[in-house]
Amino acid sequence: MAILKKERYPAVGAGVVATVDKLEEHGAYVTIDSFNGLHGYLPINEIASGWIKNIHDYAKEGRKLPLKVVMVDPSKGQVVLSLKKISAGEQQRVYAEWTKAKKAEAVALVAAKTLGKTKEETYKELLWPLEEKYGDAYSALQRTLEEGPDALKKAGVSDAWISAIYPLVSKHVKAEKVSTSAKVQIFYSGEGGIEKTKEALHRLLEVLAKHGSEGKITYLSAPYYLLRCQGKSYKELEFALSDATQFMNDYVKKTGGSFSLERQKS
Repeated sequence: MAILKKERYPAVGAGVVATVDKLEEHGAYVTIDSFNGLHGYLPINEIASGWIKNIHDYAKEGRKLPLKVVMVDPSKGQVVLSLKKISAGEQQRVYAEWTKAKKAEAVALVAAKTLGKTKEETYKELLWPLEEKYGDAYSALQRTLEEGPDALKKAGVSDAWISAIYPLVSKHVKAEKVSTSAKVQIFYSGEGGIEKTKEALHRLLEVLAKHGSEGKITYLSAPYYLLRCQGKSYKELEFALSDATQFMNDYVKKTGGSFSLERQKS
């Protein structure tokens, strides 16, 4: 069964998972599993760079492929896809997102049976609100392992749906490391500013590690840095970041600099 989306067609540049339905000399017809079960076309010149002697060396009927959308024509109902334009990293991400969406759908449809709801109603009343609030439905269900039914209520899910799906979460949803990010500003004027900044960033990571959270810092442009954090739960990350922010405000001020931390939208 296909994953349902609010939008009728995917955006150009989006990654999708599709099943090869039929191979022909000049390309392959596919069903887009991760986007409304739309039919799409994969031209032979979008399968690989260079001359392709036998299309069967790259695609087989029934096989699932991660593809990139290169053209959409709603007036003709056409979606053209590419295999050669999707990188290995993108392929992994697209597969992972599709797998998570299928897991969330499976749990939701079990709950739907108890409520007498259709697949379309399940998406409209449960899965789409969770996606809108948390980015994807499976991550939202993972949050309920930590936050309880409140995570569902915050997305506007009805009490009936909460009663039906919440008991299923602990049985069918696995906790994974969660992540968040923040934009950090550290500024020291005068001589030795670079070394002071390095030491401050090192101290920031030490505070996070003390709370069991992993931190990684990427340079943006002086005096800004991107901080990515991972932890066992959002509660753990919130506590670690709060403590780290308080520590850094005091430490940087004492050492003659200025500090700020701006949380990024998840």
